[in-house]
Amino acid sequence: MQVIFVADIFGISYEFEQLCQQTMLALSQRLSTKQSAGLSYLLIGPYQERKRFANEQEAYHYFSENVGLERYTQQLKQRLAALSGQKLLVGFSVGGSAIWQLSSTHVDLKNLAAICFYSSQIRHFCELSPNIASYMIMPATEQHFSITDLQTKLATKANVSVERSQYQHGFMNHLSSHFDLNGYHEYSEKLLSLLAAKIQGKQWPLSR
Repeated sequence: MQVIFVADIFGISYEFEQLCQQTMLALSQRLSTKQSAGLSYLLIGPYQERKRFANEQEAYHYFSENVGLERYTQQLKQRLAALSGQKLLVGFSVGGSAIWQLSSTHVDLKNLAAICFYSSQIRHFCELSPNIASYMIMPATEQHFSITDLQTKLATKANVSVERSQYQHGFMNHLSSHFDLNGYHEYSEKLLSLLAAKIQGKQWPLSR
């Protein structure tokens, strides 16, 4: 079993690596020895090399000019196709949007489920429906669209569970202006619980 972490516009930063490493360490400790056997993880980002941006505006501009969502989705598809074994996908912001597009247009039986944090671009692809169980964690608000409307649309889909947090877009990223330490701790535990549940063969909670 592999857990695939898909980064946002900041790419694979040291902070992102720390989040993933801490999650996997806690996950291996929560699971039984048998369940954790063969457990591994991989980080996927939009850039070939590590980037360090001054702020979100700079990161967004660079991502938009040099990668874009469609290309990121294709990169993700290629990377996942090269991996053997079962996979759980965890995406943040545009990383989650890439997962949404891929899991809705491409069937890979090795991809078991997806957890996506504040993936705002999926509002442009609401006609799509993921082929795998998908748990969508929404921010409290978004500047350019209604979270309530998006939540309502997504909650009608068979494979989708939606949870609206009380934090803003980027609350899990230390580099984001909306990083929230309380939200980080709360949803690090949530992420851990969701991953453990899938590995243990349990069902995820319904939308709320």
